[in-house]
Amino acid sequence: MVAAAGLIVITALVASRRLPEGTVAAALNRFSIEGLPAVPTAMLTGAAIAMVSQLARLRVRAGGGLARLAWGEAAVVVLLAFLPPELVPPVALLGFAGAHAALHVFDARASRARPVRESIYGVAALTVGAGLATLVMVLIWGNGADRTGLPPRFIVALCVAAAVYFVATFALVVLRIVAAGGDLRASVTTMVTSTPLMLVGNVTVGLVVVWACATSGFLLLLLPPVLWLMHQFYANRIGEDDERRTWSEFADVARDLNRLDERDAARAGIAGAVRLFHVPAARIVLAGGRTHGDLPPGPYSSRTLTVGSVAVGELHLAGPEPHRPRDRLMLATFGDALAAAMHDAITHGELRAMSERTTYDAVRDPLTGLFNRAALLGRGNVQLAARPAADPVALLLLDVNDFKEVNNALGHTAGDEVLKVIARRVQSAGASDDLHARLGGDEFAVLITDLGAGADDLALAAAVERARRLGAQIAAPMQIDGVVLSKETSIGVVVAPAGSADLTELLRRADIAMYQAKDGGQPVAWYDPARDDASTDRLALLAELREALNATNSGDEQLTLDLQPAIALTTASSVTSVEALLRWRHPRRGRLMPAQFLPAVEASELIAPLTHWVLERAIFLASGWRRAGLATPVSVNISARSLAERQLPETIKDLLARHRFPAELLVLEITETVMLSNSGVIDDVLSRIRRLGVQLAVDDFGTGYSAFTVLTKLPVQEVKIDREFVAQMLDSPKAAAIVQTTVDLGRRIGLRVVAEGVEHPEQRIRLAELGCTAAQGFLFYPPLSPDGLQAVLRERRQLQRRHLRAEGTG
Repeated sequence: MVAAAGLIVITALVASRRLPEGTVAAALNRFSIEGLPAVPTAMLTGAAIAMVSQLARLRVRAGGGLARLAWGEAAVVVLLAFLPPELVPPVALLGFAGAHAALHVFDARASRARPVRESIYGVAALTVGAGLATLVMVLIWGNGADRTGLPPRFIVALCVAAAVYFVATFALVVLRIVAAGGDLRASVTTMVTSTPLMLVGNVTVGLVVVWACATSGFLLLLLPPVLWLMHQFYANRIGEDDERRTWSEFADVARDLNRLDERDAARAGIAGAVRLFHVPAARIVLAGGRTHGDLPPGPYSSRTLTVGSVAVGELHLAGPEPHRPRDRLMLATFGDALAAAMHDAITHGELRAMSERTTYDAVRDPLTGLFNRAALLGRGNVQLAARPAADPVALLLLDVNDFKEVNNALGHTAGDEVLKVIARRVQSAGASDDLHARLGGDEFAVLITDLGAGADDLALAAAVERARRLGAQIAAPMQIDGVVLSKETSIGVVVAPAGSADLTELLRRADIAMYQAKDGGQPVAWYDPARDDASTDRLALLAELREALNATNSGDEQLTLDLQPAIALTTASSVTSVEALLRWRHPRRGRLMPAQFLPAVEASELIAPLTHWVLERAIFLASGWRRAGLATPVSVNISARSLAERQLPETIKDLLARHRFPAELLVLEITETVMLSNSGVIDDVLSRIRRLGVQLAVDDFGTGYSAFTVLTKLPVQEVKIDREFVAQMLDSPKAAAIVQTTVDLGRRIGLRVVAEGVEHPEQRIRLAELGCTAAQGFLFYPPLSPDGLQAVLRERRQLQRRHLRAEGTG
């Protein structure tokens, strides 16, 4: 730096000694060395100034690239002040080219030379900047104007020209960095924060040189120490900024190394090395021989990656080894971080592979690779839960017939090969959604969930067909140890709604069906509930009903009452009674009708709390209608088990009193079979209920063996004709005779007769002709919600009032 400053001083002194005192114009006319032509001397002197300005340079990392800052603005100011405009660009080109050539030789000796194309681009960029500065100088100041006394306009022209030089070279340097893969925003930000102060200082130095030459050249003797101090200040300022950016980048790169996958960690390490050390490529070679990344042909530097005493691998960087101490320190630090990251990623990968193998072994059969029993139960229940509760699913359970013969004749190794072949055939015969498992020994299972929505018989037919095709495919000949053999299977099939049972229950049912196939000598058999004496579904259903009762009492209702009105056939306007029908909105099984759960409930201790809930709910709803002026009898079905409870009359009495509901508006529907029982307990309970004023009705009348006897045994008030006779009365003379006899008998002994299941207008007309009291069925109303039933009662009450008014005015 001192040598460069000294060369500038000597050059300026030579120029100033040839000047008439106090003039700059004379320097332009006589800028020569004695004995030499003026123009070549001026050009050589200017080239020397341009060359010296580039020798003292500072490096700045910008956007992933490297920019070099020098004293070019000061040199441009001096050249524009002392040379004719047409000489400035060639003189600048000559000086800049000489400087870059010298720097290239010096860097080559230090093994850090830049490519020649970069040097050529740098010279071109600086020359373009000098040319643009000269053009601006000519546009502002002109060519040949008097510069005596350094006019302000002349100073302004020099400053503007130097600024144009700076902007042009700045843009070209950033363009080179971006073209080499650097970041535009980071490059601009770095250059903008690093160069403005240097620009001001360089322009000031150039103006001071011009002023000193115009006044007293000996003032230039003070320039070398000033330039040295300024250069040190620039270096420290740029160095601090560069250090801050570099270590910030290092922190970002180190954070990015935290990857649990080996490939991702290596990719991040390579990208970080290229970013930090400004090399074209990097490569990681692990101790196991795996390689990540590629290097171009040519020299490269390497760094051993170790964690403690464990060798992880090596990091290779394209190009020569970093020469600056700071870069070597950063490489060592980055190597340690990369080694730790790669070691963690490799360890995690090994642990993950071990965990995957353990998980695979936990859910897979080691011989066939199919799921094992535990996996079938776990994954199967997940699939069942994902299906709509009403959608049918099927489970096929197959057992290889006489499999021991293979082991006895060919050995266990051959037996294992047979099982592998069967497993492949089981898997290839199914759909992609099927769940295949080996349960152990020679038993296999297939869970089928794609049967689609449809009737139960159609789903069963589809599952049985799948089982037959599977059995035929397994029975195809196979060659084991040179022996051609064929093995047949017995397959049990069970089909059920997805929400009705879990995999354990389906396996139990399929096992029953499979043994039915074996016992019957058939390849396929399906589950028959009638032959299952140990159904766990009934136990599950009772537990779920207990939960439903608790949920209903807490306000989260699963149990509800639908209400179906019976309509008077005489006027067809009034509602004679309302029948309460129990429904269960099961969260998994869907909407359940009483026939689907009451048989199991009647054989358990839950019948009492369920009957209590139905009675209280029905009385509560009917009392609400009564308070609204819509008093209507409500009918509740009572089972034989409930009538055997001696506390039932007291329960009914308490409910009536609690809701202030008249006993005569409560009707208990009881089947004729119950009424004809010889149980003294039931007879006593019915008598006590009747003494409360509660009415009794015979439900499903005509289906028993002594239908008419029941009407004389107990004081009933209502008879309900079974829907089977109503449905057949128009086509069957026998059914018509039963209906007519029941209506006649009821009328003669003063009973109400209600026909159930009326669905067609012809049935209604015929029943009215026979004198039937009332009817209920879909012809009038389906079972309704409580709100819907109350709306019907209001509607019917208004129709009845209009009918009465019409009769009164007729």
